[in-house]
Amino acid sequence: MSAEEAVVAALARAQNGVDYSPRLGAVCPVCGTEHLPVYKTMPWSGNARVRYHKCPNPACLLGKLGRSVKSIEVEHETLHLTSS
Repeated sequence: MSAEEAVVAALARAQNGVDYSPRLGAVCPVCGTEHLPVYKTMPWSGNARVRYHKCPNPACLLGKLGRSVKSIEVEHETLHLTSS
């Protein structure tokens, strides 16, 4: 893979979005840094919420380019068990 192809692939992964986890936050799709800082949080839309992050890793291609990473959090219904 050429350097140009690697850059295009990295930008596509960041734009397509990563999962957001309450435990790990968002993980950079290029370098694997966890708990990316959030710079913008969108309102809930149904059971999903989008956030935008910046990778603080100075060695990361996305960080060097100043590009954001989109994360998507999906609210899962919790199962409430009742005892009889």
